[in-house]
Amino acid sequence: MTHIRTKALCIFRHQNRVLLAYGYDPSKNETYLRPIGGGIEFGETSVQAVEREVLEEIHQQIIRPKLLGVVENLFSFDGQQGHEIVFMYEAEFADSKFYRHVEIQGCEMDGSIYTACWMSQEQIEVNQYPVYPKGIEQWLFTESAE
Repeated sequence: MTHIRTKALCIFRHQNRVLLAYGYDPSKNETYLRPIGGGIEFGETSVQAVEREVLEEIHQQIIRPKLLGVVENLFSFDGQQGHEIVFMYEAEFADSKFYRHVEIQGCEMDGSIYTACWMSQEQIEVNQYPVYPKGIEQWLFTESAE
């Protein structure tokens, strides 16, 4: 990858847990966690992108999206260098029944399926899975001030 991508990801919190999707990097043989979201399309704002991505991937409307901050992420995935600017949001699901799901199946644009789970800080530490992009740890379990 030789260009910088822009992404919008969203943190969802419920009962001291965050919703994180499992990912896998075959070149590192590494399982990792990341919030739901994806690329920002040309002509789309970051908030429009996070709303669209959540709807496309897990078929849920979000309410009260709030920008937490922006991180620059230099990384490698599947043996390729990557560079992205990530707009980090927090939001709530419009349908409160969605919080009852223990596991949530998501689908990426390429058709690949992933599983997202509600995870406590302790579960993340015990599993020792890295959370990407680096730099978002500060927002995972901290409610923002209104």
